[in-house]
Amino acid sequence: MERLRPGLRGVAEKVASSINNGTLLGLGSGSTVAGLIEELSPLLVMRGVSLIGVPSSTQIERVATENGISIVPFTGSVDLVIDGADQVDRRLNLIKGGGGALLREKVLMSSAKRVAIVAGEEKFAAKLCSGGVKVPVEVTPFARKSVKAKLSQMGGAPEERLLPKGYPYFTENGNVILDTGFAPIDEPAALEGRVKNVPGVVEVGIFTIKPLTAYKVRENGTFEVLG
Repeated sequence: MERLRPGLRGVAEKVASSINNGTLLGLGSGSTVAGLIEELSPLLVMRGVSLIGVPSSTQIERVATENGISIVPFTGSVDLVIDGADQVDRRLNLIKGGGGALLREKVLMSSAKRVAIVAGEEKFAAKLCSGGVKVPVEVTPFARKSVKAKLSQMGGAPEERLLPKGYPYFTENGNVILDTGFAPIDEPAALEGRVKNVPGVVEVGIFTIKPLTAYKVRENGTFEVLG
């Protein structure tokens, strides 16, 4: 993350210009979002802006609280979501869920007036699932075997996410995750719908929500705005 810190600082300055008192932030999860919050908060404090946000996980709630963001309940909509991505394709479709918060992240993104996605340049590819990146699929525990079979029939290669000691990984919603490899995806929205329709699937880590703005952060300290 530190290699992206100079670029994140530039993105934070850009994003900060559109945040004022009363702006309700939806906070995605992961190290990139945490780094962005750490850069964003002091900029807004200097302007006297009071930050309020809805977190997508306990991890990001802690980071937000440590950086002066007041946590409020989710009441159905947010003004701006700031989030990261595991992969971004050329049409700004996303794979998300590496941190396990895909359900809450998708709820926040789908209810946002604006979405800002921040990712290192290595996360950008022509198609989703390029380079072996897998799609997280959140599944109710009862259906883990039946969903695994259905994903295999779709050409996927699902593997249940495990903790380092071999125990099942559970999301904050009490579900398991099947990290599923697919061939590079030509039609992400179609696959998203097919997977979501499998009984027992709670959410799928393919995000085709539009519009959004993506910030491609480079190690040389610069960034590119897409979308």
